[in-house]
Amino acid sequence: MIKRIYASLFGLYKENARLVLKIFGIKLKFRSPGINQLADVCCIPDIETLKKNNVTFPHPVGIVINPSAKIGKNCVIYQNVTIGSGKYSEKYNCQVPIIGENVTIYANSVVIGGIYVGKNSVIGAGSIVVRDVPENVIVAGNPAKIIKTNLGNSIV
Repeated sequence: MIKRIYASLFGLYKENARLVLKIFGIKLKFRSPGINQLADVCCIPDIETLKKNNVTFPHPVGIVINPSAKIGKNCVIYQNVTIGSGKYSEKYNCQVPIIGENVTIYANSVVIGGIYVGKNSVIGAGSIVVRDVPENVIVAGNPAKIIKTNLGNSIV
């Protein structure tokens, strides 16, 4: 039986994580064709397009992004964020999020389903987003709710 554990649980840097995993005989197995790895435990498709759009990952650990998801320019995505599909439509098309420009998604958040996150919005840490998010708002909670509106171009 293969034991699976993610290095992010230890809070270790890449070099130390590999040593600890080897000592305990733990194997990491999660690579898929067409998926790029920014760190040992990230699955991010089409990383080159994201780089061109100036999407940044301040703490690139535990990030999973569905290959069909659309992410706008100048977005910031923190650690342990999942941007994934919801249920499938009648035609078996995957319903994935569309993230607008200048969106910040803080740690441990989940954005799932065929929803739209409006530009200049902020998703608070630990939020579960399952409905559309308007532009220029802060959402937080499970399920995510608007906690502040009219952000404009202010920096959060």
